[in-house]
Amino acid sequence: MIDYLCTSCSARHPLTLERFRCDCGAPLDLDFESSPLDREALGRRPATLWRYREAIPLVDRLAPSTLGEGVTPVIDDVLGSTPVHLSLEYVSPTGSYKDRGASVLVAVATALGARDLVDDSSGNAGIALAAHAARAGLRVRVLIPADAPPAKPRLAAELGAEVIRVSGGRSGAASAALREAASGAFYASHAWNPFFLHGAKTLAYSLAESLGWAAPGAVIVPVGNGGLILGLDLGFRELRRQGLIERRPALVGAQAASCAPLALAFEANAASPAPVAEGLTEADGVRVGAPARGEGILAAVRQSGGFIAAFSEDEIAAARRDLWRRGYVVESTAALGAAVVLRDGEALRRRYGDVVVVLTGSGLKQ
Repeated sequence: MIDYLCTSCSARHPLTLERFRCDCGAPLDLDFESSPLDREALGRRPATLWRYREAIPLVDRLAPSTLGEGVTPVIDDVLGSTPVHLSLEYVSPTGSYKDRGASVLVAVATALGARDLVDDSSGNAGIALAAHAARAGLRVRVLIPADAPPAKPRLAAELGAEVIRVSGGRSGAASAALREAASGAFYASHAWNPFFLHGAKTLAYSLAESLGWAAPGAVIVPVGNGGLILGLDLGFRELRRQGLIERRPALVGAQAASCAPLALAFEANAASPAPVAEGLTEADGVRVGAPARGEGILAAVRQSGGFIAAFSEDEIAAARRDLWRRGYVVESTAALGAAVVLRDGEALRRRYGDVVVVLTGSGLKQ
């Protein structure tokens, strides 16, 4: 039986609808080890993340209702003068990588008997959760910052979610969601719930398969709550343990300079980030001043040999324009990975070799 395992005090907890963090207040991981992947069977499986069933916890108890999420294109292109692999997560069913985590999270919630879900989100996570919950027949409340742009919350509402605006920025929305979770709703949090990470980790499997079961030198992603970077860390560690790749790639995170707790902590060699003010940024998906799993994000990046950097609004806008002019219709948050390459491409190639840039979210929702 799989248990929750505390990331801080190592306490174990059974899987229940109410449990989303340890009694000590720390986030939870899962006591789970993936089975060896049956590569020969992959060709007979559908092109969704559920093809990697050996890597999904509780898979034998789940009845997923897929929207086709999980196997996205990888395109070879050039940013500036730097050759890169572009991972097009923005072509996922609801337009972001969050479909991976939401798919697994909703399947688990259903198996545990949940009927009402709650999450705090600035947009993409709420949209993905609303879509997958609608498919499964579950009710969803999405708590959003009062100053969030209107387009994404409107889409979540059209998908059937109850959307509630909350004052106090992302931290205010998170606090409100915690109160609702304490009142009995299943907290389907992309920041706290470890099942989301095990959905996000399937990107590592998808990338490795797309690249001929070879890991790149580095993978670059935007980072706010850190679900994707932690998921990639999980996935690449599993693939390396199974001997399916020869090395784990470096993980590189990009933040907006106006809200960059992880970049500041990395630069200061701190073990955990200090909360920062949630300054305004067009990269609203990474506007997280106090990431719940900040200590784990920093540890994963350092252990991989990567780094976390911050970028100005001008650099983010320039990267987004560059991608759009090349035909990649991404949102500003997704352009953060390209900003890393446009600023440091030559140094990245010298240090890591080949590089994957994950384009996380669609610009059609912005």
